Amino acid sequence: MSYFFRVSRFLFFCLGCLVYSANVSAQDSIVSDQSLIVYRANFPADLDSMKVDSFFKKHAIDFSACNKPEMYYEIYRWYKTCYRYGGDSNKGIDCSHFVNMLYEKIYGHRLNSSSGSIFTQCKALKKGFEEAEEGDLVFFRIKKKRISHVAIYLQNGKFAHATTQAGVIISDFNEPYYKRHFYKVGRID
Repeated sequence: MSYFFRVSRFLFFCLGCLVYSANVSAQDSIVSDQSLIVYRANFPADLDSMKVDSFFKKHAIDFSACNKPEMYYEIYRWYKTCYRYGGDSNKGIDCSHFVNMLYEKIYGHRLNSSSGSIFTQCKALKKGFEEAEEGDLVFFRIKKKRISHVAIYLQNGKFAHATTQAGVIISDFNEPYYKRHFYKVGRID
């Protein structure tokens, strides 16, 4: 085989690889799940998809099972924002303002201003976490006998909330602290 023939065959092979690679990049990922394709197609330009994917995998969140990916993007943006009682900005936010901000932005519904008053807007779910769905609100009685904390349910027992110690985080209902203080799951009609 001549040198020219070998080089041209190699170049043709490389060109084929580049064309294939460009097609894969244009699709952004090769998946059969339609919801993941929609998630990719509407992915916010200000976020890094690899970092977002890694973040939610670390928290055992399955994007193919979510109904409102934009809620998860907001949670990612606010993650680790510090806690400030009465706060409602990225300089500090409390639990009720965090849930309220998400609800207004994602569902277009303004909630009351405190955890206890938000609960009055909900229909309590009898089976709690067993029947919880994405977007339901999770209430806790941490201080004495009154509702003093609210979170937003994601999936698989996971919920997002603003905590006094760590700011905005994702927690799991199976953590003993949250099981001990859990009150009810509520759904906004």
